[in-house]
Amino acid sequence: MLSGCTAVAVLFLQGDFRLAFWLVITAAVFDFFDGFAARMLGVGSPIGKELDSLADLISFGLVPSAVVFRLLSPIGTEAIPWVAWGGFFIAAFSALRLAKFNVDERQHEEFRGLPTPACALFFVSLPMLEGATEWLANPFVLLTTTLLFSVLLVCDMPMFSLKFKSFGFAKNRLRYLFLLLAVALILWLRLAAPAAIILAYIILSAIRAILRKTNPTS
Repeated sequence: MLSGCTAVAVLFLQGDFRLAFWLVITAAVFDFFDGFAARMLGVGSPIGKELDSLADLISFGLVPSAVVFRLLSPIGTEAIPWVAWGGFFIAAFSALRLAKFNVDERQHEEFRGLPTPACALFFVSLPMLEGATEWLANPFVLLTTTLLFSVLLVCDMPMFSLKFKSFGFAKNRLRYLFLLLAVALILWLRLAAPAAIILAYIILSAIRAILRKTNPTS
């Protein structure tokens, strides 16, 4: 939560996309390892579950909204374009996604809809894309992307989880494949890798969902 609050501050006060990027990466690391540690130790509490969602809403809901807002309304802009406010659809749909997650009993083994950390990592990495200045400055493209990801947050499509309950290959084949792909993309694209990784995650989840529909017993 502290990482997310700091990211919002630097985006609104300084327009520093790079620092915001690293702060969200930090928040994602904390988010992964607190859950990982809880599962390994077999501990948990109702207050921890609620606090986790509140922290996620700031770090992975408000921060990507602030990124889109700043991309469409840079610091020094005399009048804020109306389209810039559309960035906050991400925060609103993230809140709905997190509320659904807390009451949806189907999401213990997998996700339904795009997880908020994945959405946040996609948007904070957009300013890191080299040669994408014109694309990012296009209000129509950026707002369309924002609306698409907002829908993905609350859709009912099953998406695989990276939560390891064991390290055996048979039960974690897709997870290991995805992690290897992520490492390759990081080595190739560096700071721009999260955007490509999240797109790969969405595509793999969609293929998995289609295969499960065509062959329910698999």
